[in-house]
Amino acid sequence: MQWPELNLSDDAIKILYKLRDRKQEWDKLKDTQPLFAILTGGLILYFIISFYRKVLLVSGGNALAILDLLITNRLLSGSLLACISLFLFTRNRVTRIEKAKSKYENLRMEVIDKLDASWLKDVKSESRDQISSFLHNEYDINIVYKS
Repeated sequence: MQWPELNLSDDAIKILYKLRDRKQEWDKLKDTQPLFAILTGGLILYFIISFYRKVLLVSGGNALAILDLLITNRLLSGSLLACISLFLFTRNRVTRIEKAKSKYENLRMEVIDKLDASWLKDVKSESRDQISSFLHNEYDINIVYKS
């Protein structure tokens, strides 16, 4: 079922396309997040094990020796920098996911409110049911209720 078959106004079609796009953007960000979380966790685990083996065991607990061994070992220093960078990237990505979700949810609630208003051309309740079932089946978007 395509949008023109539903006999919608141009504004309704635009807002429904926008809703679909925001849902797909949120899903894409949400689906790739576990990969970055696992990658960050693995790199942190690698750094901790390497730091323990190459620095803590060798230094004997001497703070200056720990600092010297950490700075002179390029692989360890690079992995520390990579851990910090990847952690910050992952945290930034989580905030992007939350922002995309709130933008999607706000637009979804607006669509629900607009479906109660008269921006459909003909029979309002039948068109609303068609739109609702189409969005739910094709894109897993709920416009029946707000919460």
